[in-house]
Amino acid sequence: MKKLQNKIPPPVITLTFGLLMWAAHELFPILQFEFQALFYFGIGLIVIGLTFDIISFIGFRKNKTTVNPISPEKATSLVIDGFYRFTRNPMYLGMLLVLAGTGLIFATLSPFVLLPFFVLTMNFLQIKPEEKALEKIFSEQYIEYKKRVRRWL
Repeated sequence: MKKLQNKIPPPVITLTFGLLMWAAHELFPILQFEFQALFYFGIGLIVIGLTFDIISFIGFRKNKTTVNPISPEKATSLVIDGFYRFTRNPMYLGMLLVLAGTGLIFATLSPFVLLPFFVLTMNFLQIKPEEKALEKIFSEQYIEYKKRVRRWL
């Protein structure tokens, strides 16, 4: 499993979990919700999640550093402004919000069972290897940043 670290692009992981959520909804529809408002709330969460992703992506471009999560060792600048003041991983948080919004659109509880596994997968496959690379590159500056800002929220 360690060989998969920093090998699978996060959008592919997110899409995979989205498909698993759809399968869980179709095959094991636990506690179906009948509130039309949940659909619109789900759309809202998806929009918020995509906004996190796009604004964070722009922040990387503005700071002229790599956005490629497969090669964190190529980072040339530590981005700590914008959403990065509140979470060290706003793009991954955005992906989580997209998945949560998708779960609301499905309107059953079963897709939500997979969300903690998404967080664990991202922590293991992406975030921890990225943190290790950033500590190596930015040393004390990144360690201080980690002390001030939480991994997710």
